[in-house]
Amino acid sequence: MRLGSGLAPLDGYPFEVRHSEGALARAQAAADVAADAYAYLRRVLSGFEPDIAVIVADEGDWKSRQPYGLPFFNDDDGQIRPGIVVMSAGPGTFWATMVRDIRDASPGGYARLRSTYPDGTGGVDLQPFFDLVTIHELGHAFEVLGGLALPTFWLGEIFANLALHAFVATRRPECLETLVVLPTVGAQSRRLGARMRAEGYSTLEELETHYTGGDRPMSPLNYVWYQYRWLRLAAAMFDADGEGGLVRLWDRFRRADRLDVGEVTAASLAPMLRAEVSETLGRAVQRWR
Repeated sequence: MRLGSGLAPLDGYPFEVRHSEGALARAQAAADVAADAYAYLRRVLSGFEPDIAVIVADEGDWKSRQPYGLPFFNDDDGQIRPGIVVMSAGPGTFWATMVRDIRDASPGGYARLRSTYPDGTGGVDLQPFFDLVTIHELGHAFEVLGGLALPTFWLGEIFANLALHAFVATRRPECLETLVVLPTVGAQSRRLGARMRAEGYSTLEELETHYTGGDRPMSPLNYVWYQYRWLRLAAAMFDADGEGGLVRLWDRFRRADRLDVGEVTAASLAPMLRAEVSETLGRAVQRWR
């Protein structure tokens, strides 16, 4: 069965909404924010309107290689819409794994998480953060369905994070702390970074090779560490460029003179990104390690 096809519909939005039994309130809250982000990105990104469904699924209805709790975008053939944005109806165990990872690597950072994402019992609840990550997946819907020909996987992630940060900064500034604290703590942990460089992957080239599998696929926590850094880069880009960086990234890779995926590297992309998209982005790509 196609994901979402047997779930209850929720009308009144510019995209299809489906939800698991008992998740109506969560679906309404998610769809309200997604509709605001959809309108914002449509305005900023050439008026494009991706044909999508937003699905709020409980663990029994979750069908993905992603751990339950991590929102995702899917454009495989046979979906209920050309693209689906899927978020969980409740917390996933992987969230607890992320929190333990930071607690072990950075006790001071963990204390900041407890302050920013309190669960009411002295622990950490990442639900507010992952509610915002749904907008990252909406960014992928604009990227993929809008025909954005990004030559690397990691540029797609940076685009989606920039779309997310731009939306929160301009339309939901009260949520900015919720968005930035977790990636700031994760990206600033020297112990976490040293462990990833010693035991996992850290370069953009390694990500391109190992994220999708191969003989040595990266761990989910390793991938999350990349996302911490990309989210911080998106914040720095927005601070430097405002919406202009997002618009230029969109416009540059919708042009007819598209780059051949087989010919690009981070080093070869950096000068073009600096000149045509964002000095901040090009510099970060050039210095990434």
